[in-house]
Amino acid sequence: MPPPVSPPGLPRIWALGISRLQRAFAELIPAYSHLAEFRIVGRAYDSAADAIRREAREGKLDVVVSGGSNGAYLRQHVDLPVVLVKVTGFDVMSALSTARRISPHVALVTHASTYAEVDEFTRAFSLSIPAYTYLTEDDATARVQTLKQEGVKVVVGPGLVTDLADRLGLIGVFLYSGNSVRMALEDAIEAARLRRIESGRRDYVNNILAHLNEGVAAVDGEGRIQSFNPAMERFLGTPAANAVGRKLQALSPGLSLDDVIQSGTKELEAIQKVGDRMVVVNRIPLVNESGTTGALLTLQDATAIQRVDRNLRSRSRTRLPGVRYSLEDLAGTSAAMAHLRDLARRYAAVDSTVLIGGESGTGKEVLAQGMHDASPRRAFPFVAVNCAAFPETLLESELFGYEEGAFTGARRGGKAGLFESAHNGTLFLDEVGDMPPALQTRLLRVLQEKQVLPIGGLEAVPVNVRVIAATHRDLAQRVREGSFRQDLYYRLNILRIEVPPLRERAEDLPELADLLYRRALERLGLEHRDGLPEAARVRLAGYHWPGNIRELENVTERIAVLVAGRPLEPAELQRELHGAVPELFGDDAGQVPGMPGMPGTPETRIVADIPAQESARGGRPRRVGRSLAGVAQASETEHIRRVLAECGGDRNAACHILGISPTTLWRRLKAE
Repeated sequence: MPPPVSPPGLPRIWALGISRLQRAFAELIPAYSHLAEFRIVGRAYDSAADAIRREAREGKLDVVVSGGSNGAYLRQHVDLPVVLVKVTGFDVMSALSTARRISPHVALVTHASTYAEVDEFTRAFSLSIPAYTYLTEDDATARVQTLKQEGVKVVVGPGLVTDLADRLGLIGVFLYSGNSVRMALEDAIEAARLRRIESGRRDYVNNILAHLNEGVAAVDGEGRIQSFNPAMERFLGTPAANAVGRKLQALSPGLSLDDVIQSGTKELEAIQKVGDRMVVVNRIPLVNESGTTGALLTLQDATAIQRVDRNLRSRSRTRLPGVRYSLEDLAGTSAAMAHLRDLARRYAAVDSTVLIGGESGTGKEVLAQGMHDASPRRAFPFVAVNCAAFPETLLESELFGYEEGAFTGARRGGKAGLFESAHNGTLFLDEVGDMPPALQTRLLRVLQEKQVLPIGGLEAVPVNVRVIAATHRDLAQRVREGSFRQDLYYRLNILRIEVPPLRERAEDLPELADLLYRRALERLGLEHRDGLPEAARVRLAGYHWPGNIRELENVTERIAVLVAGRPLEPAELQRELHGAVPELFGDDAGQVPGMPGMPGTPETRIVADIPAQESARGGRPRRVGRSLAGVAQASETEHIRRVLAECGGDRNAACHILGISPTTLWRRLKAE
């Protein structure tokens, strides 16, 4: 892990020296107090190194400034920048001149190296000044003792040497000038400034790495770990504090980067097993002007990649069909429809959940698609599901998806649910009032948390979905009955919009009938020289339309098939219409039990007459083909089953006769 960053404020610098260097620091540092926070520390070697490391770990120290052998030692034993007080040739000659004025018996003792300027100086002035070097404190002590024995009276050197000379009764002349110390302090301030800039950049990169799900580790040229992000900690089960500085091969031999460092060649998208997880491995050499300086290792969870690929594919499939309807497809010029379209446009502009109410067949999905088309989400998927058309277990897997192996028969690789497929778009929940109670709980959680947990999954998937729900049921009543969750009702019923039934906008009927008639002719490829027959218009206008737009579409298609391209006399047309659409001719036409202002319309007459209509061919009724419109609630299921039997079990044919959708047929039979 990178070292802690110093807190904001002035850079923190330690000036390490003993005796005379310490006094020089004390004299000059006050002039720089506005640029850095200095602390003079009278320690050396191991003691100084231990204190420096402790302060650095706590982020309380930026730079160290020192001199001589102490500074050289610290450079080798601490990770912080160590600025040395440098001795110039002028410093040496100035100190020697001072020493010669004291005594002709002078010696120069410096750390590690001598100075060429001194040799030139002594030759030019015919001076005999012996020069010696030392590496450690013991070396310096032995040298000064020898010089005393040789009769040297004045010793020129750094603080350590001059202090030794003073203790042995010699005269020590301090080597460092005030200008050299001043330059070292200024260099330390600049080094601290640059270190903080570099630390800020490093922190920026580390913050990015910390938020990646991809494991990242960087090693130096020897394969020792220099950077190790939290995701890599999770992959290898090793804290970064225990990993940095160690060889990657020691942590995980299979992930070694030695070959990449030696060859300088990338190795991308290798599949390996790390622990109990399959991962995608990338090995990338780090190269600069001097060659390969290290390498980068990245690990990606193969399961996560599969999930992303699955989501991309599912969303790509969802977008292909597109939305078929816009708000303009809500035909009708009545005040009720104008208000509906205006309200829908306002609702489309926001992301709040919408609950669409209305009887079956009024066009609730057309309205939902129209709101999606008019919304900022129009470029993203519109996904629709009928909550009453699936068994509970199948509906759960359709909505929320599942992981591979979640249950017997689960698709290999798993499957994204409709919530994930509708990401960034709109999910339309039709017939939400028929959703099983167990799924109501899961739906509520998704709406609250904006996350989906697939069946068999351990990690929730964030989703950004606008939900539009629709129902023909009275949800408030179902809440009172205990069959629908109250909290889910409040979550869905944020924006409410009601689609009016066809009987409440009778002025739209002629326009709708003509439109649907033309569409039926075009869809069936029939000749359409004339419009909807007037006799049919009259009958349509007198009907109550319990099946709403869906029933009107059904009836106009039957009329189109019957009369298109046939020159029929009025009486003949009436007979044909009576045979094809008998619900428009009965005394009980269009009556819905319990509808205000409408008498009861039991169909017991039709059911009771069925035995008398049986033919000699097996006793089957000659014609049970009556629309479901007007049939009493108690007789609906019996009537549906009789029509289904008459059609030999053909559900599509039965739906055509009954004037209902396959979904409604399935729901009515299920409700028995």
